Amino acid sequence: MLGNEAVARGAWEAGVHVAAAYPGTPSTEIVTSLARYEGVYAEWSTNEKVAYEVAFGASMGGARALTAMKSAGASVAADPLITSVYTGVNGGLVVCLAGDPGMASGMTEQDDRYFGRMSSMPMLEPADSQECYDFVKLAFELSETYDVPVMVRLSIQTAHQKSIVRVGERQAVERKPPHRKTEKYSLLPRFSRPMHRSLIERFERLTGYAEATAASGELARVEPGAALPGSEGSGWVPLAEGGHTRIGVVAAGAACISAKEALPGAALLKLGMIHPLPVEAVRRFAATVDRLFVVEELEPYLEEQLLAAGISCEGKRWFPQWGELTPVRVGRGFVEAGLDLPRWAEEKAAEDDSVIPRPPVLCTGCPHRGMARAMKKLDLDVHGDIGCYDLTTLPPVEHMHSAFEMGASIPIEQGFTRAGGGEHGGSIAVIGDSTFLHSGITGLLNAVHQRTNVTVLIQDNRITAMTGGQTNPHNERTLAGVDTKPVDLAAICRALGVEHVAVVDPYDYQACLDALKAGLAFDGPAVIITNRPCMLFPSKAAGLGAFAVDEELCNACQLCMSLGCPSLHHVEATHKGRHKVAIDTDTCAGCSLCEQLCGTGAIRRVDASDPEGA
Repeated sequence: MLGNEAVARGAWEAGVHVAAAYPGTPSTEIVTSLARYEGVYAEWSTNEKVAYEVAFGASMGGARALTAMKSAGASVAADPLITSVYTGVNGGLVVCLAGDPGMASGMTEQDDRYFGRMSSMPMLEPADSQECYDFVKLAFELSETYDVPVMVRLSIQTAHQKSIVRVGERQAVERKPPHRKTEKYSLLPRFSRPMHRSLIERFERLTGYAEATAASGELARVEPGAALPGSEGSGWVPLAEGGHTRIGVVAAGAACISAKEALPGAALLKLGMIHPLPVEAVRRFAATVDRLFVVEELEPYLEEQLLAAGISCEGKRWFPQWGELTPVRVGRGFVEAGLDLPRWAEEKAAEDDSVIPRPPVLCTGCPHRGMARAMKKLDLDVHGDIGCYDLTTLPPVEHMHSAFEMGASIPIEQGFTRAGGGEHGGSIAVIGDSTFLHSGITGLLNAVHQRTNVTVLIQDNRITAMTGGQTNPHNERTLAGVDTKPVDLAAICRALGVEHVAVVDPYDYQACLDALKAGLAFDGPAVIITNRPCMLFPSKAAGLGAFAVDEELCNACQLCMSLGCPSLHHVEATHKGRHKVAIDTDTCAGCSLCEQLCGTGAIRRVDASDPEGA
């Protein structure tokens, strides 16, 4: 199983009844997988804060509940996350938080372990799929035993690696009776002051649990290491200057795997619970070695706590504070620390290799492409949001100038306008339908209330596309497949007080230009909404058929190539030293934007009776 699939399986076997999330890599597959199991209500919520509150409400109602999110999602959900640790739970509540060292899909390398420490929420960190399965089941037990939500912290490596999982059967967990406890769930100072004292007491008991399970080997395991040739036994590692020394490594999660591969001769203390940290267990382990290394991704979260406890250790001096800690990077860190490891001394890290660049591009027929080209034509300052349209920051379109965080585009456009920006052709905020519903509505409401003259483009592709096509409130069906009423984006904008609301076909290039000009000219907040679905859902644009290029008419002007469509490519034939263009008719979606840009009439739709366009 994938790590995320194992989390879902463990939660199902633990008797989870309710799961809520907003999709975000690398956590998406958790709730996607849970939705396939009988006896679980699973939903894609409007955003991570709402998802957390739905899960917490289910816990209040006596059910076991789970919520999952990526690191950035924890920032959105931080308010209820921190508050719920004060109040405690009724049914067990598990929070799955997936980080992204290396930023394979995220915007920042936020070290989400600090959410556990900041909130006093206990935190488990699995290293493989079996532990993902085991730890989430344990997390539900801990949650109900200690009256606290429990975090299962994953990294992108743990979430998306595959390993064997031994599974069992679903537990018959009775829902606890819901109860009215004003003093437990109302965060007025009268109630929350004693809550904090209670939380401190619970955390002290959890610290005792962490130490006891570390001593027993249940949640902290000492692996002695391989006996290397010429050494005095396991744990002894050769030094570059000659001789051997006893090396110990403390690590958790995915870092354990890299550390074991990089230095198999070292003794390893593999931590399963990282908050509260079993400091005394680490102290005992440290006493058995000459040098203690802490291998962890991103911030020195473990290292700082151990140093504060008076335990001598080394970490970020040798291992980088950024990116994924691959075995190569860990091995090179050990070499820099003076260990004799010829393999790593000679092997180059992946980031040093010269590779052919493969930047991501918008899909063939993507409805965002026409508007992006129109905004570039008008030379607008473009403030984007989080979605597929971010890719227009890259060549060849290269005309989106910011992509900050979920829902930020409209407020940023307001501030930019108030500062006198938009000296070129004007400025605009760009946001997708799912992101607008996630956290864009309040920004637009603020623009209307403050009478700020902003133009907003809502790129409605009818799906949460960037994370794999999940549903959102603008769809006709829920995650569970239940028919529902989709929201009307134009009606929402008008209800907020926007007087200029225009809907445009993004495949009509001239209409895009006209709509943008009208919105920018309007005195007051203006909203433009596109109306074509994502090309992957469905896969063809209204079944219009593909286009082809007449090589004789093509003058190699490259205007069509400026769209960045993957179905367009150069051919050997040239005109005035520039390569002419052809279209892959097998992948062409028939959106017609290239035809609209072509000034020579070289691009035309393939007739059904003439599939080669001859």
